[in-house]
Amino acid sequence: MDVTTQALRDTSIRYPERLHIHKGSAVSYGAHQIWYPGWIQRMSGCGPTAASNLLWYLAATRPEDCGGLYDGDGTSYAGMLRLMEEVWNYVKPGVRGVDRPSIFIDGAIGFGLKHEIALKARLLEVPQGEKERPGMETVLEFLTLAFLDNLPVAFLNLSNGAVRNLDNWHWVTLVSTDRDLKAQMYDQGRKQIIDVNLWLSTTAGGGAFVALEPL
Repeated sequence: MDVTTQALRDTSIRYPERLHIHKGSAVSYGAHQIWYPGWIQRMSGCGPTAASNLLWYLAATRPEDCGGLYDGDGTSYAGMLRLMEEVWNYVKPGVRGVDRPSIFIDGAIGFGLKHEIALKARLLEVPQGEKERPGMETVLEFLTLAFLDNLPVAFLNLSNGAVRNLDNWHWVTLVSTDRDLKAQMYDQGRKQIIDVNLWLSTTAGGGAFVALEPL
């Protein structure tokens, strides 16, 4: 597949509405970490929250391969919260939160194994050092291929750089991008467009992009 040609138009997961969570008459775009009941969970729960988004989306959109990941309804507040609380036990933050993609990936794979579903991860790391970082084209290819394969992407940002609508030291969920790396982000119940290319060139801490899929 010619990724460059595909990237000339926006690429998106196929069913973003599967991540539109209903709480009464309100709609949350993706899960929200403040739903966790515990104070520490609410403060440091962005990693397991993003993992819950990815795991629910797999269960909802790949029922033959991944339906066993979750038997509830992740489009309801109560259903998603039940999943989030279980995922917390696998993608569990430490003192510095889920500050490494390995914690996220190992926890998600462990959650899958608990439910007898073998998962694997796609990973693109962005080192702290500017000279070691992947270029815009590499990041665009990673995101484009993930979205074309109907996989949302968890984005770890350890420093937001010049991107003002992105929190520091935080995991979010990306569901689409255009060829300029303007990506749609689901975070804290809201959907926003963030400039991933600006982040890539200005972050002081780096981060990572992770997608999950059946093995």
